[in-house]
Amino acid sequence: MALFILPLRTWNKQHTLVMQRNAQLAAFEDINASLQEEVDNLKTPQGAREAIRSQLGYLSPSEKRVPLLDSPLASANLPDRWPYSLVNNILKIKAEEQARDKSIEILDSLQP
Repeated sequence: MALFILPLRTWNKQHTLVMQRNAQLAAFEDINASLQEEVDNLKTPQGAREAIRSQLGYLSPSEKRVPLLDSPLASANLPDRWPYSLVNNILKIKAEEQARDKSIEILDSLQP
């Protein structure tokens, strides 16, 4: 009986290990295939140009970069104790400067 069970256990462990390694091999082959496609694309002039534009941000001499959206304002819910009081004061001054530049009257929440 022991002569039959021990080899069967070993075979089962080896079979499981082979299945895991085959799954890893398939994943690596997929990765290699996608990387090879990228390499083939980068070997063409159009692919190299697209990579330079998207990854390095280069523009052709006739192009001009135009920002389309303002960056969103961050909320300033900070505690009232030091050092956050300094940051709150700086943010308040910056908001007043922006409002003054845009001719917008802002209400001071600290004043009654």
